[in-house]
Order: sequence, then structure tokens, then C-alpha cells
Amino acid sequence: MLKHNLTPLSNFLQFHSKSNHFFHLARISSSSSHSQSKMEATSYMFGPYKIDKKEVFYSTDLSYALVNLRPLLLGHILVHFYVNIASCDDTEEDRMWREVQRFAELTTDETSDLWLTAQKVGKQLESYHKASSLTFAIQDGPQAGQTVPHVHIHIIPRKSGDFEKNDEIYDALDVKEKEMKQSLDLDKERKDRSIEEMAEEADKYRKLF
Repeated sequence: MLKHNLTPLSNFLQFHSKSNHFFHLARISSSSSHSQSKMEATSYMFGPYKIDKKEVFYSTDLSYALVNLRPLLLGHILVHFYVNIASCDDTEEDRMWREVQRFAELTTDETSDLWLTAQKVGKQLESYHKASSLTFAIQDGPQAGQTVPHVHIHIIPRKSGDFEKNDEIYDALDVKEKEMKQSLDLDKERKDRSIEEMAEEADKYRKLF
């Protein structure tokens, strides 16, 4: 997959220098190709939930885009922030993920990477779905409608007449966010799209990059 030409790891280490268990991140930066192979070999995390890599269609060192369990409109996807913190010889069980709940907790490089990913993915999906506009939305904190405590951006291709009133989409997003949380909880009855259906959609989007 394509990556943005960013060098965020040194800033990340400086930002988190007081946390001893983050020091081994420096070992990852010594080999970008090795980092990419580990990214492709492991699953992705969305807060406390594991995401199947078949659902992911674009990724960088700091963010990834995936198809939606319950899309609001055709092409409704999510862009998540993440950092896979692992030493080169860790097993999958030993790897750690840095969770960031609020937008303000991101570093400058992390913020830039997240929005560059959103910009690139949004542009391609708008064209692919023959849409005329895009909605970008972040629900930053529980009172804003965030149900999964992890920074993520909703990207929704828009067409004329898809909602009777444009602002109604934000109420619909609140409902979908709650449904997504329930869907990700393994003890809940799932009424989502199948992994096969989502993987097929992700395969189509992957070819755009």
C-alpha cells in the first residue's frame, strides 16, 4: 500500500519519552520495509477491538482506512489513527497498540497523517462513487457521540437528495456510531454485513491506490 512521505517516529519518541514501555519503538524505525511487512502480517485495532485486515484497504505508518460494518450511505468508510508499538522480535501476542481517545492527544505529525489519509481516500471514493461532495466527521468524546474511545474520521460520499436536509446526516451518524459499538461487542447479537461482503468492498477500494 502507498504511504505518505512523513517521518513521524522521532517526534513520537520525543513526545512519549516519559513512558518507558514506548522506548523500543525506535527499533521499528531502523527498517521501513520491515515495519511494512509487520503491518501487513498483523491485525489492526480500533480501541479495544480487533479489526480483520481484510476490511482495511489503505494504510500508512500512523493511520488506516477501512470499510464500515453498517455504512450510512454507499462509500461510508472510516479512517483510524494507530501506532503499532512492537519490537522486531515480538510475537503477535506481545505487540502493543497505542490508543488515542481524543483528537487533542495526537501529535502534529499524527494529526497531519490522519488528515492526509482522509483527504486522499475521500478524493478517490468521491470519484469512484460518482458523488459530488464529501462529509468528514469526527465525534470527539462521548458527549459528541463517540462510542468507541479511539480517534476516527467518518468519510461519506454525498449526492444531491441523499438526505432531505443535509444536517440530518449528523443525527444519523450518532445512531450509526452507537450501532457500531454494539456490533463490535462480541457478546451482542450481530446484524452486520458479513466479512466476505466487507472484504469484497475493500478489494475494490484497494485498487484505487
